[in-house]
Amino acid sequence: MDLQLEGASFEIVAMDGMPIALHDPAHRTRRADHVLLPPAGRVEAIVSGPSALTPRRLISRCVDTGPDGDPNPALVLADIAPATLSVTSRAAAVTASEASSVNPRGIELPDLASEERTPPRFVVTFTEDKNGFYINQQKFAVDAAPMVRTKLGTYQHWKIVNDTRELHPMHIHQVHFVAFAENDRPIADPFWLDTVNVPVGGSVDVLMDFTEPVIKVMSVFHCHLLNHEDKGMMAKILFE
Repeated sequence: MDLQLEGASFEIVAMDGMPIALHDPAHRTRRADHVLLPPAGRVEAIVSGPSALTPRRLISRCVDTGPDGDPNPALVLADIAPATLSVTSRAAAVTASEASSVNPRGIELPDLASEERTPPRFVVTFTEDKNGFYINQQKFAVDAAPMVRTKLGTYQHWKIVNDTRELHPMHIHQVHFVAFAENDRPIADPFWLDTVNVPVGGSVDVLMDFTEPVIKVMSVFHCHLLNHEDKGMMAKILFE
């Protein structure tokens, strides 16, 4: 969905459950006229409500998913009308927005530039044919060995390549990453995410954060289109 609130903008507080302030406390929010969300993507944002005379609509703009992709037409998701908030609910709303902009782990911002400049430590390539969907030419199998092993406590440069004619959203369990380049061009204002759209015939470079201490041993990454995942576009990752 390409979300847009007619006549207003989004003051984005967090993406995919990751507060912007956690990695950039000096700039705790981002402003955008619309937000493209892949399946499993989440956005937390503050918006200005309409006046009584100007109701607004929350819409999803048309999304081009590629020549082999599913149709994704524009949709009206909701009519937004003004309502009166009690003093209590106003206070709760302010508290919630402020709370989501703090740095809960109190971490120091790491120098990630050197890892971004290294060649990718792992390349994920999405392909498909009439028999199914693949990651690095392999279909997922429950008894398969992990496709990649990684050391906890590190950051890793991964490259996600979409060698198909349709959009694929790449999702990974347990961790977040910053998407810093698309089609080998730097992204001007990158977000920390756990799901990212990989453009048709293109690529996304991400910096995986494997430093979270609660990460558990075996996990998966996959396309977050359920039909693609179920037909093979998923792989295991072992955290060691």
